[in-house]
Amino acid sequence: MSGQRDPSSPVVARKSDRLLGSGYQGVVYLRELADGPRIVKSPIGNGLARSARRAMLRREYAVYQRLQGIRGIPRCDGLVAGEDLVLEFVPGGSMREQRLDGAARERFFAELLALIRAIHGAGVAHADLKRKDNILVGPDGQPFLIDFGMAVTIDASSGPLRRWLFRQARRTDLNAWFKLKYQRQSRTVTAADAAIYRPTVPERLARVLRRGWRALTLRRRRRRRG
Repeated sequence: MSGQRDPSSPVVARKSDRLLGSGYQGVVYLRELADGPRIVKSPIGNGLARSARRAMLRREYAVYQRLQGIRGIPRCDGLVAGEDLVLEFVPGGSMREQRLDGAARERFFAELLALIRAIHGAGVAHADLKRKDNILVGPDGQPFLIDFGMAVTIDASSGPLRRWLFRQARRTDLNAWFKLKYQRQSRTVTAADAAIYRPTVPERLARVLRRGWRALTLRRRRRRRG
């Protein structure tokens, strides 16, 4: 496949784009090129809102550059016209769409854990892996990570606060992996995997709030029935 493209020129006519979805950064298209399809993330809106989305996509581009070469990270072809983020198209679907069973499921989660640790080793924490749409099941069941818009990064110049935030985001990634793998079926948890799961303070607080809300709504239902 081709390398990075001229960032000053458009990739292909917009009329050929197929809209896949939208989010806080803008819209996501499938764009057909002469050498194959690409995923394109484009900012939307005007004025300050568009400028903010451009900045988010430039930041995500920098994250992809840092992660290039790691197995399970889509190749990034760069920024088109300084604002369209162009990524390799990964055939398959997200974890929400794909069903994995047996040995294939065990292999997928083992490879996913290795991938998560690889990006952490590169100084990147994804911070949003609880969303199944951010984890793709590629060819032969290989995991891919996408959407690094919320990623937390560190480097040699990072201060104490930034490093603390990175540690929290890194822990959140590993906890998300654990939850996705076991889906509250604690009876099947292995000792090695149990050692991975360590809830952060915000996660513990969220759990307490959820339990309180469930108890409150349950009491309300009982009162209505009575």
